[in-house]
Parts: sequence; C-alpha cells; structure tokens
Amino acid sequence: MAFLTINGVEHEAKFNFKFSKLADEKYGTEDEKGKKSNGFHNVYMGLLQASNESLVQFWDCGLNHLKGKDKPSLEAIEDAIAERIEEDGDSEPMLKEAYQAIDQSGFFKQQSKKFWKNIELMKSTGKTEEEKERNQKIYEMLIESKKELAA
Repeated sequence: MAFLTINGVEHEAKFNFKFSKLADEKYGTEDEKGKKSNGFHNVYMGLLQASNESLVQFWDCGLNHLKGKDKPSLEAIEDAIAERIEEDGDSEPMLKEAYQAIDQSGFFKQQSKKFWKNIELMKSTGKTEEEKERNQKIYEMLIESKKELAA
C-alpha cells in the first residue's frame, strides 16, 4: 500500500478503473485516431526510470477515487511529494512504495505480468546487431531498476 500525507490528511492510493482511466486520459500515448491509451505503462515505466514526475502521475491517478473537495489538487500532491522527499532525504523510498503498491495490486497484476513478459522478449529482438545490443542494454537496465524498486 502507498500512503501520502497531503495537507495533514493521510491518503491511500487506490488501483481501479478510475486510476486506469485518468492514466490514459492525462498520461497516455495518443494513437493515429486520437485515442489515448497506455497511461498505466507510461506511469509504471516512469517509476522504473526513477522519475519524480512519475510520482506526481502515480498519486494523481491513485487519488482519482476521491471526489470534489476531498480530492487534492495537483499542486497539493506536488507539494506533499516534495515535502516527503525532503523528509526522507531521497525520492527512492517513495518510488519503491509506489512501484511495490502497483506490483502487488490485484487490479494491475495482469498488466504488470504482461509488461515484464514483453520486456523479456525485447532482450533478444532487433533487426541489426546494434539494435539487439541496444535492446539488451535497455532490458538489463529495466531488470536492475525492478530489483532496486522491489527490494
């Protein structure tokens, strides 16, 4: 579980359709027809790349179950994350908490499994030796990030 204190109130991230829908709408990739998708993957990949911006995306989506005045603004989320990073002295504890919460959630379990299966396939694909080498390096970097965040 992932928790963030915003304006003195402790909030828990929830993983559900509201998370998924907002991730697609705000953080998804637009296809040729203008439809946005893959928001979950973009947030997840951002966490693996230790992006502090991905923490904002994670909490924006994770608190999408809250309504009206109960839902913190993006600015309040950013302030709370900055405060927590200052307290912890690093963003790593928050990145780990967010990654592990997603990884352990039932809602995203299958998407997470599929993501890692696709990453496994990536390590040996490529049209040229250079492309295969680059894919292998990306694979190794992601596996290393996964180990660090899962620890």
